Amino acid sequence: MIEKHKLPNMKKLYYRPQKISSASLLFLAALSITVVIALRNMPSRWTKLESLAGKAMQVPDLEDRMLTASERAEDAFDAIHCQRVVLGHAMLDIHDPADTGMVGPSMSMVTSLPGHLEAKLTSVNPNFAAVAMRLLIDAGVRPGDRIAIGCTGSFPALNIAVYCAAEAMDLRPVIISSAASSQFGANSPDMMWPDMEKLLYEQGIINHRSEMVSRGGFEDRAAGMSDDTRKILEASIERSGLPLMDSESDDDAIERRMMVYSQAVEDEMFAAYINVGGGDASVGGTEGNDALGEGVIHPMSSFHPRNLLGLNPIAAATSSTTAATKSGASDPADAGKANDCVATRFLASGVPVINMINAVKLANQYGLPVASTEIIRPGEGGVYVIADMRRPLAVAGIVFIMLSTLLVVRPPARLVDAGKKRGWFGDDAKSQPQLMV
Repeated sequence: MIEKHKLPNMKKLYYRPQKISSASLLFLAALSITVVIALRNMPSRWTKLESLAGKAMQVPDLEDRMLTASERAEDAFDAIHCQRVVLGHAMLDIHDPADTGMVGPSMSMVTSLPGHLEAKLTSVNPNFAAVAMRLLIDAGVRPGDRIAIGCTGSFPALNIAVYCAAEAMDLRPVIISSAASSQFGANSPDMMWPDMEKLLYEQGIINHRSEMVSRGGFEDRAAGMSDDTRKILEASIERSGLPLMDSESDDDAIERRMMVYSQAVEDEMFAAYINVGGGDASVGGTEGNDALGEGVIHPMSSFHPRNLLGLNPIAAATSSTTAATKSGASDPADAGKANDCVATRFLASGVPVINMINAVKLANQYGLPVASTEIIRPGEGGVYVIADMRRPLAVAGIVFIMLSTLLVVRPPARLVDAGKKRGWFGDDAKSQPQLMV
């Protein structure tokens, strides 16, 4: 009886040239150079493509809205600069080399904390209004939505950017602000954030104002500051004509803020909460900012805010921590360790948070200059590139070069056979591709 033997698995045969010709190597080098040059000279902005991207985001005129917001922010900067000139403020070249009028003094009676001049200079860019709009879009906010805003006097330029972005998107903001400021912010005693907000509102540059204004600083009530400083802060709030949010502690300040937001919308829901600066009640101060990071922070939930039954922040968010996920920043576990604050309570309620801090990092991310010594105009910067095709095309170029290299080093058998019939490899036997196992 004949035994049946299993045949060994046959390995696939393929052709491999005995040597790679100089012409082939030159072809690959020329091809690589051509692809690189083509990618470098390709425009980063394609109008039709960006229009399609805007439609996909449900904001077909997104680029126009971003430019409108930035132009309005520029008008706001000019109005504040003019007012500071009228008030006779000393605007030093060493602090404000571009003479924007948006950088406050290094020290004053109402200065709450040290500030980073580089960050303040970087923030004075009207195109941050476009950045704020991009962040709103990334958070899932769409025209007509209701949002909550908490801001301090530390970054008046970013406050303006957020206000202008919200209004250019036809959003309905509920705003709570504070008067105190860190260095180089809105920390001139006669021109603080409540004064700036009132000026811009009266001139028609912005259409929304704060519901209430706190003193700011430690515990959101200027704890630890002198009585004279507290009087200056209160005088600014009184000049604005807005009600003072007077609290007894951090916890009380958070509860009061959440109550204002809750009462402002009744059974409606918020699409996002935006924090600007390092307010104790808003974001938990420096510690909270370090834990949350900058940009968009999403709740750890599969539910979109639009699918929630409305926000009842007082009842829904009594916990002092929340688990959150953020794109490209701090560890989500760190975000959950943040102090109890308005931002973490919104996250606990399923509402995304946009943290407008770390101006330098945001500028680098969206292609804006850092600490510019010149006036920056609306429309400048990579933030306006909604759909950049150069990256996917670069990947396609790399794949194309790799396939071309493979074609030269290990050509398909059918192609080799066809080439042999046509005499592509010449008559010399040494130049003929050989079958390999």
